[in-house]
Amino acid sequence: MNRKWFGLAVGLALGLGMGMTALTFAADEKETELGKLMEKVQKNKTTITKGVRNVAAYKKSQADIEKAAKDWVKQAKEAKPHNEVVKSAKGEADPQKKWDELMDLWGKESQKLADLVAKSESTQKDAKDQFNTINKTCTECHQVFRVDADEKF
Repeated sequence: MNRKWFGLAVGLALGLGMGMTALTFAADEKETELGKLMEKVQKNKTTITKGVRNVAAYKKSQADIEKAAKDWVKQAKEAKPHNEVVKSAKGEADPQKKWDELMDLWGKESQKLADLVAKSESTQKDAKDQFNTINKTCTECHQVFRVDADEKF
């Protein structure tokens, strides 16, 4: 009987030890300002995604969608000088120019979404279509500038 409890205690101790080691390594990784900004971007994306998924959700969260889209406009401006990922660009002759274009396009399209959603007569379909346009911009940027999963922004 004592062996069973001893085995359980050893197993728990090993599991906790490995878990703490993993947390220590995660804390050692320094996230850049762009990485922190992208976390905020993701939160706004979640708000907008939930808000445009159907008509009922859209009507309830129109103000939240507008706020999130306006945040994206600000975040696009904030992200522009954080061009540390330019050096990792794939297949671009002038990666700095492409970075600036994509940040400007993201801000412009986000402003369009904010303006659209601010109108009470706007429809969920129009908002979702504009959101999909912004998502295409995100996809294009990540295809060119996304750092590998084992690296941080």
